[in-house]
Amino acid sequence: MRAFVAVRQAIAALQSSELRYEQISRKVDQLNAHGEEILHDQNDNNQLQSQFNSEVALQIEVINDALDQLREKKTEPDNPIGFKV
Repeated sequence: MRAFVAVRQAIAALQSSELRYEQISRKVDQLNAHGEEILHDQNDNNQLQSQFNSEVALQIEVINDALDQLREKKTEPDNPIGFKV
């Protein structure tokens, strides 16, 4: 009789540990899926940030070109004020 009780307890413990293993396995799978989703979102954000940075760089370049054009000295002589004598 004792052997039967011991076998029954061993089977119950095995079933319990299998259930816990399945629960842990599901949680790990969920965490992996969540981690993949986070990495995918970060990758999308990095691509958007990269596009934004390139657009801003182009805008800054256009502004600098416009400022350079404004800073250039005129090659035409200025008309003097007053009468020519």
